[in-house]
Amino acid sequence: MTATEERVYVFGRLRGLTRRRLESLAAAAGVALTRGTAAADVIVLGHNVAGRAVSDDGGLRLGFRRKPNARLVSEQAFRARLGLQSAAGSNGQYSEDQVVAHSGLNAAQLQTLRLFDVLAPADGRYSYADLAAARAAGRLFSSGAKFPKIIAAALALERRGERLSSVHLAEAPWGAVLQILEGALAEMDGQLLLPLEGSNLDADGAFALAEESEQEGDLLSARRWYERALRLDATDPVIPFNLGNVLDELGLALEAEVAYRRAIALSPDMADAWFNLGVLQENVGRDREALFSYEHAFAADPTYADALHNAALLHMRRREFAAAIEFLKRILSIPASNAAEIRRLAQLCRLEARAAKARE
Repeated sequence: MTATEERVYVFGRLRGLTRRRLESLAAAAGVALTRGTAAADVIVLGHNVAGRAVSDDGGLRLGFRRKPNARLVSEQAFRARLGLQSAAGSNGQYSEDQVVAHSGLNAAQLQTLRLFDVLAPADGRYSYADLAAARAAGRLFSSGAKFPKIIAAALALERRGERLSSVHLAEAPWGAVLQILEGALAEMDGQLLLPLEGSNLDADGAFALAEESEQEGDLLSARRWYERALRLDATDPVIPFNLGNVLDELGLALEAEVAYRRAIALSPDMADAWFNLGVLQENVGRDREALFSYEHAFAADPTYADALHNAALLHMRRREFAAAIEFLKRILSIPASNAAEIRRLAQLCRLEARAAKARE
């Protein structure tokens, strides 16, 4: 880490990003990720932690120590810093005091909505869309809805390209915030519910339980929880990706391949899913398919040294030395590569290529 790099702690997870991809993007952006909060200069609040980081009345309850000057930033703000999306605009016409006056929320509640990307002010100014969303949140809160549920509803709508203010919402008997469609309760995707249906366990909760089971080595439980998370949220590619990893660990190669392909279908540029699919294919002798998958992995992420390395070794085993050398050269352009080992492999390829030519 250089003296100019900020230390960033990501609380929760960033939707659609594997840990390897996050670390790669952070390094390119000059950000040093840390696994501890005490030394972090910036703490990113992942959308999935709203349920445990936000109190019922909209206050923050992070539950960890942080430096007095550590900044809290939202998931979307950090994505913009990583180059994954554009930063918020600057056409706000309302001050915080005006939004407070018209929404019935206080300044702390507005900050919570901002930190979870329900509101997106720029330079301290709020747009009309922000004001409308704040008013919708205020109405829900005054009717008895709890803030974590309001945020969950807002984020579910945002994934559909809508906002809190664009639909008719109400609190369900079990506490969830749902839409009203033709007088009936419906999930945020529009699927109608019976009046007594519902659960406090959402996709993020199931995902967290899956990760915990996986870390503890309970792969069967991890599989069940990932499968449940996938039923609850069929749009996040990291869920089937992680499920594929667990299925692979369980020795279920065909099922793992289906899961990786589902992740790729959701995110065609998901380099990690292409790479793991390639490893599966290579392990069962499907060399050409494996090379195809590796090529997609480093096409999506040109710094993916492991994908280039696997492709080079596979070409070497197939005695395709010229192709192997080209991949090895590309690895040398990646700063973190093991240059000495890569040069050794390249020299071995040249010697083998000369020997093969001499035998012709």
